[in-house]
Amino acid sequence: MKKNIVMKPLAAAALISGLVASTPAFAICDGCVAGAVNTASSTITSAISAMNTSVNTLLYNLGVAVNENGSKTANTIEAAARAQRENDVNMEMNRRFEDARQRYQVPDNICSESGSGGAVEVGATASAAKGGIRPGGGGSISNSAIERAINSPAPAPEIDAARAAKIHAKYCDSDDYSAYGGARACPSVSSNMPGADKRIDSVLSGAGPNGKSAELTFSQAQIDAARMYTQNSIRRSIGPQLRKGEADTVAGAQYVGLMNQYNSIISAAAEPQDQFIADSQPNLVTKDLLTDALQAPSASSYYKQVASSQAKATGMMSAREFEAFEVGRRYANTAYQTDLQAMSNDNLVREQIRVLSLNNWLLLNMKNEMRKGNVINGQILASLARQEYEPILTQKYRAISGRMGGQ
Repeated sequence: MKKNIVMKPLAAAALISGLVASTPAFAICDGCVAGAVNTASSTITSAISAMNTSVNTLLYNLGVAVNENGSKTANTIEAAARAQRENDVNMEMNRRFEDARQRYQVPDNICSESGSGGAVEVGATASAAKGGIRPGGGGSISNSAIERAINSPAPAPEIDAARAAKIHAKYCDSDDYSAYGGARACPSVSSNMPGADKRIDSVLSGAGPNGKSAELTFSQAQIDAARMYTQNSIRRSIGPQLRKGEADTVAGAQYVGLMNQYNSIISAAAEPQDQFIADSQPNLVTKDLLTDALQAPSASSYYKQVASSQAKATGMMSAREFEAFEVGRRYANTAYQTDLQAMSNDNLVREQIRVLSLNNWLLLNMKNEMRKGNVINGQILASLARQEYEPILTQKYRAISGRMGGQ
């Protein structure tokens, strides 16, 4: 049986007082400090953690920004390098294209160069035409009176002179008319070709009205007039041709021999005029050459300026006019300067070679003409020698024959 312990109020108070007396004096403040320290530590730790997080975020963002900027810089450098490479490639391609264009481009005036290639054929055709201009050569003559005067055997000089006067009635000029106008030899002044059968202009620049410009391609009427001028100036008769019975005699044979000797000299004398007339006739070979040449703008422009009326009407030039066209379209043609400005490198060198070749061709023609002139000069010298020495030799021969007869 347990005994209940009953504490009196006074005893309880004494007990509590003893317990309180045994506790340290600052126990309650230490707890406050510890709590404050713990709280501050937690706060600082949280702040440091937050700061670390913020710094990490900042550094991360900086790293990302640096990486992105570096990537952009690298991309920019790569793009610039790629653009430079592409530009270099394009420049090299353009350089090669331009070099190829300059080397292999066909210039606009290339068609006109076909004329140079046909120069030999043009000259050969003109030389062949000269054979038809000789008496009996078969060359075309539209005037029947002139045709008979040139191609029929030579009559006596007085008959030949009368025939020339009859033909001249068609070519009477103002000088003739003032002297014997109204006569059958000069019924009126010719309006188209005055004096054409007695003026050298008919051979050199074509018969026509007074004051006309020179023409290098003749019409058929101009060719007739030029041939009649040659007949009057070179081939006029000095004696009639013999008939068959007359030629069979001894004197007739001598006469024929002398006439042949004379005609051989006359042939040389007439050659320059015959060649001039042949070179002035429309040349069929030039037709195709002009068709090609006129496709070039500069050549076409020059053709419109200088081509003769006969060339424009027939589409053909004479050998003389064609040669003058080839030279003039380079020298006297302002449009040709445009062609030169468009040329460079190889094309310009080729054009220089073509011009040099043209000059060489012209020099060759000059050389050939000088040779012809030397042949004619040789015949003139031979004629002078005969005139000087024939009387002397004849006198000496007679003296020798007389002495031989005296023995």
